[in-house]
Amino acid sequence: MTISGKIEIPSVIPLHKKYTRTFFQEDSLVSNIRRALQREIPADLFESQVIPVITEEERAFLSNYYVKREGSNGLVYSLKSIPLKVSAEAAKTFLGEGNIDEDQKRFLFNLYLFNETEGKYVLKNSVTESDEIRILQMFKQKSFHIRNVEKALISEILEKAQGIAKKDVFFANLYTPPTHKFFSPPNLKHISGMQITESARQFGIACHHIYGGVPFEGVTFLLQYLNAEFFQYAKLTMPIKMRAILKDVKYAKDGSWNYSNLEITVYQENVEISKVSMAATILPLKVYKRLKSGQAEVYEIDPRFRLLDKFKNNISIRDQGNKFVCSIENMSQNGFMVKAAGNSPADLGGKDSLEFFMHFDIAGFVHGKCSLLWVKQDDHNEDTYYAGFKIEELSPIDSENLKESIDRYGRLIEEREIF
Repeated sequence: MTISGKIEIPSVIPLHKKYTRTFFQEDSLVSNIRRALQREIPADLFESQVIPVITEEERAFLSNYYVKREGSNGLVYSLKSIPLKVSAEAAKTFLGEGNIDEDQKRFLFNLYLFNETEGKYVLKNSVTESDEIRILQMFKQKSFHIRNVEKALISEILEKAQGIAKKDVFFANLYTPPTHKFFSPPNLKHISGMQITESARQFGIACHHIYGGVPFEGVTFLLQYLNAEFFQYAKLTMPIKMRAILKDVKYAKDGSWNYSNLEITVYQENVEISKVSMAATILPLKVYKRLKSGQAEVYEIDPRFRLLDKFKNNISIRDQGNKFVCSIENMSQNGFMVKAAGNSPADLGGKDSLEFFMHFDIAGFVHGKCSLLWVKQDDHNEDTYYAGFKIEELSPIDSENLKESIDRYGRLIEEREIF
């Protein structure tokens, strides 16, 4: 970790999973997320829009990367990521001694224009990050190189300034958590297409929250399509950069994105290895639920659902104030089946008027009354029992929470158990 202008620069900035909506994964697969940096900012805007809204430490940090100079239309602050000016003598020496071909010469002369007054070649403003890398490789100027993590910190600071123009072009790095159970070595010998696709998807989702103003709560993403193409083998040992371009966007009344079309290009060693395109509509949960209510499934019998393992113990049944310990085997809108060890559910006193409590992440609590329908002893363990309960009483709010819990965490049992 290094320190620049009193701001610590980490080796990598992993993105928190709340931005990628990977609620039940340990990690996100994205790091160093940022917006494309402004190569030039007019001096009056920089001093009136940027300086007042950042701290002294942030000003000192930016001074390492932006320099005030005379631009083609007045004073500007220029990003010092590549040589801004090259003297005629240095250019002549470089072109004469440098191992560059005619295409590379044309590339340079298209970006650097000769200023007769200064006697120097001056960089144009319209330079892409790909151009930047190519220039640094040709000039062999490693001292100008700004690392991805530094660019992420610069972008975060400049994002505070509302009055400067910002491009809807975003960058990030694919990040593999060292302890990831699937994507980390030695499980894989290369970066898989599935990891690239998932990283791109997470990157796209994060852009909505960070740059598109989409809230974390109260909305859902309806994916319209996600297409992935792969052009080249992805090496495990080399970093991967992702670039997202917002090709189309529609806005909600509050200014947040409510439809987006992103084109994500994946690079390794400055070569395009994959392209992922995705489009999504962002809906308020209230609207989504109304749409879902008009698409109710029709079943011949009441469907049962198995819950994810992490929620099986999130139930408590109360018998006249006493807690009956059990776990959920499956459930439906009208009842549930539990598994208990030790005491038989048949010993419950108030079989026709029992209270039950359930809890689920996001969906919340479910509280109601139930009655015992049947009890069956396990065929292989006489101390284990299964029991079926019918839900007798449930408030509208609890009923809605139960439905959402099943929608989120339930998996349909295609063949019903019959006891």
